Amino acid sequence: MFKSSWKTGIDIICSLGFCVVLLLGCQTKEDKTHLQDRIIGVKIYDHQGELSPLFSQWKELGINTVFSSISMYSNHEFRTLAKKNNITTFIIIPIFFDPEALQENPNLYSITNQGKKAKDDWVTFVCPSREKFRKQKIESVRKLILDLDPDGLSIDFIRYFVFWEKVYPETNFDSIQNTCFDSVCLNSFQKKTKTTIPDSTTTPDEIADWIKSNHFTEWTQWKCELITSMIRDITQEARKLKPEIAINVHIVPWRQNDFNGAIKSVVGQDVSEIAKYVDYLSPMTYAHMVKREPSWVHSVVQDIYQQTESKIIPSIQVKEAYLGDTLFIEEFKESLTEALKPPSHGVIFWAWEMLEQYPQKKDVIQAISVISSSLYPQNARFAFYRNIHPLVNRQR
Repeated sequence: MFKSSWKTGIDIICSLGFCVVLLLGCQTKEDKTHLQDRIIGVKIYDHQGELSPLFSQWKELGINTVFSSISMYSNHEFRTLAKKNNITTFIIIPIFFDPEALQENPNLYSITNQGKKAKDDWVTFVCPSREKFRKQKIESVRKLILDLDPDGLSIDFIRYFVFWEKVYPETNFDSIQNTCFDSVCLNSFQKKTKTTIPDSTTTPDEIADWIKSNHFTEWTQWKCELITSMIRDITQEARKLKPEIAINVHIVPWRQNDFNGAIKSVVGQDVSEIAKYVDYLSPMTYAHMVKREPSWVHSVVQDIYQQTESKIIPSIQVKEAYLGDTLFIEEFKESLTEALKPPSHGVIFWAWEMLEQYPQKKDVIQAISVISSSLYPQNARFAFYRNIHPLVNRQR
């Protein structure tokens, strides 16, 4: 047990136990079946030190699934320990966020409606229309599967450029940068939709305004199709090599009506279409980061589920980011409670590097694990494959 005061541990278990009882009381029989097999996951990008104690902590916390960076999963000991400890593994694969590719070839940059490179702080984006780049990414995914044989792929940055982490509730739609307005995208859009942009409209901002006024629906649909087709192609190639492999997609946490439907028109993620090709959708519901209440986490899960009826696994933050305000344990506990409400299929913690600094937040996670595991004991890996296998045939 992680060190904490006896009273703190009892308080956490009692308060979370009450929440779990409330959740169970309003669940249907189908909801309770899903609870048995839910994913309790953590993202990890780097780790300094021995790996064996790391897995021991995860087991003690009730974590049954790990979403790791490519570099972490490339470590043979990491993979061996994951199998030994019966922990399901996903490799996090960034797609259109590729700083190395952009450094090597700056012409790959996506271009905003202001005529600037798609770059904000650390976020830089490749234009999603580049066929050669898309094929290279798919080939790199194939190689990862052949070389490392993960249980699943967790596809990240499979979208258009936006620094959503700093888009707050009061943000006006017109202030959000839109992409991509480079010549490759514009030519592709015109060809696909049989649209002709007037010769008098030359600059990116003029073109963006013209499209918004005349062909915004077609533009939005075209963007979404470009993202969905990339997800489809990755999934199909992955399952040629490993039919039972699970696919998760990271989703920008915007509901369908937020910011005038920007989840489609800006981000290019149509969850109802994406869901046809993958097993899980994981909205990055970092409530504290984007100045939302913990209850917002559940509302995002509900919104996506209503559109897809898919398995939704919200990811929640464990430490403040981008803002100076502290993410206190009570707010974390509330976000976790909201994340686990039906129809959620579990929760993913972002990220272990931050979580390991906070013993009391670990106690919160462990308390829920103790309560739920006593109610629903389950072999994590068996449950994982039992539920994934029927989804292999969900592709068109």
